[in-house]
Amino acid sequence: MVRYIIPYLFLYSFYLPFRFLPYRACLFYGKFLVCLLYPLAKKHRKIAYDNISYAFPEYSEAQKKDLVWKSFLHIGNLLAGTLFAPRLSRKWMDKYLVYDAESLAIEQKTIQDGVGVVLISGHFGTWEILVQFMGIRMKGGGIYKKVRNPFVDKLIYRLRSKNGIKLVSTEESSQVTKMLKQGYWVGFGSDQNAGKVGIFVDFFNRKASTYQGPALMAYLTGAKMLLYSVLCGENGKVNVRVKDLGFVDKSAFSDREAAIRHYTEVWTKALEEEVKLFPEQYFWVHRRWRTKPGDFPGQV
Repeated sequence: MVRYIIPYLFLYSFYLPFRFLPYRACLFYGKFLVCLLYPLAKKHRKIAYDNISYAFPEYSEAQKKDLVWKSFLHIGNLLAGTLFAPRLSRKWMDKYLVYDAESLAIEQKTIQDGVGVVLISGHFGTWEILVQFMGIRMKGGGIYKKVRNPFVDKLIYRLRSKNGIKLVSTEESSQVTKMLKQGYWVGFGSDQNAGKVGIFVDFFNRKASTYQGPALMAYLTGAKMLLYSVLCGENGKVNVRVKDLGFVDKSAFSDREAAIRHYTEVWTKALEEEVKLFPEQYFWVHRRWRTKPGDFPGQV
């Protein structure tokens, strides 16, 4: 038990200031922490550099290194947003959330229609802010992967569910189908490496093993697919961009597998286009392309 308590206390010591500092101070503190850790993160800086080199082969060395630095600096914003997010309120959203007219219209109409929504997002922008305002603005649900440390797991669950979002663990994924049919908006952050369970689709000039969950759930339930980008703007503002990816058209495909592949390609391409607009806010340090074609026999 001690081996769990010590890491938990260490993590909580970082979290504690975010419980009390004003929002703008949290953003500064998050960047400060990342600046302290940046010189020690040689491995992750290399991962980011390699990923950026594949994604933007036209960049000069100076541009690649500059993007690595900016993406790390953004992690400070992400850290601050993640740990401040449980304190979100409607007053905070009125002050800091910024929608363009088209995105707001898509969201409002979808809420009025009362349909289930497969809400797709990536490790892009300040995604934990999205988790929190889903619980306030709409009938929000999410999937989370349990952490081995029970104290950390309990803390993360409490923080993520603070504003009313309904969470189910990956072990209870069958509940997602029911939630979508009941009109929930269920969030999927599906742009991580899917290993041997994924299908390969193009993402930034490389084949990437990609989770089928969003397209599969939309196929099974008739839910609408929306892509959300929740981005850090100036002066602490959070810019919300929404793309309507529509419903699965089963009649256009010969079988379920073909439909799922098509819509997986659709949302992956849509995410790529968003990242190209704001590349400094993508989480380049994760090993998105770790699984390669041929690593697992029989993988599609």
